[in-house]
Amino acid sequence: MVSQAPDLIEPRIGWRAWDVVDLDGALRLCSLAFWTVWLPRSETAATCRRTHVEAPLAGLPWHEAPRESCSCGIHATRTAARTLEFSRGVPRKPDAVHRIVGQVSLWGRVVECEDGWRASRAYPARLHVPAAGTGRRLAPGALAAARLPIETVARGLADYGVPVDIVEAATTGELGRRLRAGPARPAGYSR
Repeated sequence: MVSQAPDLIEPRIGWRAWDVVDLDGALRLCSLAFWTVWLPRSETAATCRRTHVEAPLAGLPWHEAPRESCSCGIHATRTAARTLEFSRGVPRKPDAVHRIVGQVSLWGRVVECEDGWRASRAYPARLHVPAAGTGRRLAPGALAAARLPIETVARGLADYGVPVDIVEAATTGELGRRLRAGPARPAGYSR
């Protein structure tokens, strides 16, 4: 089902993961599937990348994203657990300083999917920076360590103007449980 949301209706809120990358000294969110940097205080707009690459071969005409008969659009899931499950299978970008999860506002053209939505426009609503506790062994599903101090990552993401929380979790399973339990400590907290 495709819906065009008027300005008076609240956006859909979903979950997604991002790699955090350092661009000229500024920490920025980057989509996992493509090298798409989400800029602070600016909506991210979807484009269909298939039409540019596969259109001549697949007979797929150019179209605005998202389209029901395509997989394009800005993806978000209904639950943090589903987002974490997906992100475990995606390698971290070589230049990523950390991987985070968060809630995202979706609006414009919105296609409802089995596990969430695909939208034409999006912006982060709340960011959760996982911090692995000290002295823990790496286990299956262990979170990769940040390449910068967690507090530095969280402060760098404050440019987005949304709440940024630090979540103590050593594995994706523990992170999912903590996110279901409620808000984490604010980014200004120091250990």
